[in-house]
Amino acid sequence: MRSSTVTDVSTLLMIDSASARDRDDAFSVTPLVGGGGWTVEVHIAGVADVVELGSVADEQAFLRAETRYLRSRTIPMLGETAEQAATLTADSRRTSLRVTGTLTTDGRLVDTAVGRAQIPSGRCVAVDHAEVPGILTDPAHPLHPQLAAADAAAQVLLTARRDGGALAFYDLTRGWASNEDGAIVAIAAELRTVTYVIVQELMISTNEAVALWCVEQGLPILFRNHRPNPVAGSTDELMNEIAAAAGDPDLFAKLRGRLLSTLRAATYDPTVHGHYGLRLSAYSHVTSPLRRVADLINQRIIFAHLDSSPAPYTADQLAALGADLNRRTRAAREAKKNHFKHADQRIVAEQATADLTALDSRRFHKVLKAEAAGSLRAQLAAELARRVDADLMTAPDVAVLIDAADPTWLPIQLRVLDTLADTHPEMGPSVASVWRQTHPDQPPTDLEIRRNGAAHNPLFAARATHLGVRGPWATSTAKRQAEQAALWAAVRAQLIGTDQPDTEPDWPTTEPSPQPTTPLLAPQVSGFAESAEPHCTATPAALNLDGAKKSKALSNPIAWLMSLAQNNNQPPPEWNFCTEGPAHAPRFTATVRLAGHSATADATTKTAAKTASATALIETLFRQR
Repeated sequence: MRSSTVTDVSTLLMIDSASARDRDDAFSVTPLVGGGGWTVEVHIAGVADVVELGSVADEQAFLRAETRYLRSRTIPMLGETAEQAATLTADSRRTSLRVTGTLTTDGRLVDTAVGRAQIPSGRCVAVDHAEVPGILTDPAHPLHPQLAAADAAAQVLLTARRDGGALAFYDLTRGWASNEDGAIVAIAAELRTVTYVIVQELMISTNEAVALWCVEQGLPILFRNHRPNPVAGSTDELMNEIAAAAGDPDLFAKLRGRLLSTLRAATYDPTVHGHYGLRLSAYSHVTSPLRRVADLINQRIIFAHLDSSPAPYTADQLAALGADLNRRTRAAREAKKNHFKHADQRIVAEQATADLTALDSRRFHKVLKAEAAGSLRAQLAAELARRVDADLMTAPDVAVLIDAADPTWLPIQLRVLDTLADTHPEMGPSVASVWRQTHPDQPPTDLEIRRNGAAHNPLFAARATHLGVRGPWATSTAKRQAEQAALWAAVRAQLIGTDQPDTEPDWPTTEPSPQPTTPLLAPQVSGFAESAEPHCTATPAALNLDGAKKSKALSNPIAWLMSLAQNNNQPPPEWNFCTEGPAHAPRFTATVRLAGHSATADATTKTAAKTASATALIETLFRQR
């Protein structure tokens, strides 16, 4: 017996690329009178009505599990014949799974109803992704009211998800977004418009609504569950890291890799365990039955329930289907990981025999990491010497270098350490921090601090212990300088195997200068102050740039400015911001002020604008030197 169906006459939008042949969904968003929210109607193609259980197309779907989108062609999960018979279209009548509800202004979908529907010919309108931005800015366009309502509703849904703690990230400019598990995935070039956000947010809301409806009905389907991994970090921390790394391709690539390694994959189960990545109590996959077999399975179950027909799968069969899909997903992830790992190893091996001077920092680091397990080649030793002399070595490079155990590495290890300890003492803590992150099973490099001298003119001594080897005491009129020197000395002592005796510092017998000269430092800092009220200096103060290198300053402009202020006894730099543009494509303008000097820059993210303004101020300061 079939359940009653619902029809409507309002336009349904099918948003996809113009060449799409597998349109799963269509929707309509209508503002409520008085601005109290929106009525949302979503239709999912009735694939289960076309692809019968046990048919050739059904067997093909289970073998493929999902549609594969390759560079040169697409392999439909159902095959072309079944796909075209079930896809939504503007020209033909289709059955559908219909989900309706009221979206409140705080992002809750209430009064949800799930049922069958029939979409008459002519009700659906195909809209290409690239068309939507133009329609949104053209009030005269006939589709403008609906798309404007959909855009506003999507922004409310996105805000509610973020407020709820979900890892919801979109960077349409660079082409990145977070998926439901929290991993960062690439967005195809033709999809990088506000349309992507609209469709994603509406489909996430629909999948949640159906999952909650099935829970209320006591209807077992393949729920989409996602469990947290305690080592992945909090959502707020991850969002801050993503925003900070967005403008640095190398750092962003490393962050993506780390997220793929630490975030657990979601699973299909006939019981509900919630979705951690989306911060939802229940979630499902129902919106893509043409492209994912799990959605087709769920649609069959829901249709049978609505039609009061026997369930298409027993409880054991449903559990087995979920377990099989999970197994295949794990195998595919592992195969993909191994593919990229082996490809990367081949590339690194090729680069190791090529011109090392032509490698950028990321590729050189990979070569160094790959070769550190063996003996040192003369070509690599020469390149390490060149890079340290040219000020091109990074803290991760040094952390890898000091781990090389073969005796052939010792001369270049000592040369690099001695050079950097002299030219960049501020790198010492960064090297220790990076080394610690890659060796969580080892004890951290330990620091001891002593203080001597008068309160107005103190002396500091520091001693570090690295891998159980104690370095010599380092003394200075500044605590930070003593710590930095001690860290370098401890690493050197460990490399040459010279453990210092447990003695007290050998304090200088002469009185320290009442106004010691402190070299310009650029330490790594983990945070910085922002102020809505900029610090003003009537006349720009002269800042000491003696010994400063512009290339080093530009490598970490915000941290360098913080250090510059500290070493010149000035208040820290202060930023203020203004935002322009629409909500889906804001533009941030940042102004930084330090000791009466200022610079302004704008960018598509607040972090990028802040970095750009710091860079602009550094350029100005070095021109004035």
